[in-house]
Amino acid sequence: MVRNHPLAKSIRDAGWSQFRTLLASKAACIGKHVVAAPARYASQECRSCGIRVQKSVSMCTLVCAFCGLVLDRDENAARNMLRGGRAFQGAVAKADMWN
Repeated sequence: MVRNHPLAKSIRDAGWSQFRTLLASKAACIGKHVVAAPARYASQECRSCGIRVQKSVSMCTLVCAFCGLVLDRDENAARNMLRGGRAFQGAVAKADMWN
């Protein structure tokens, strides 16, 4: 355990960077590519209506009071990240189209 918080953060960031590099390399070998999607609030935003539902970490289900969606927290986060990645991928593709 590293007691120096900035050092621990740097080590963690380097580990994720190396993981993304290896993942991108493996994906390229099978003709795929990796898009990093923003994970911030992914489990709190309702997948259906986009409203942020505040909840504690111990709550395993997202229940949206606005639209009534009931979904597992992890599945909701995965769907939000998939949508975010596809949106980012589309934005990059559109930007490349003009170059």
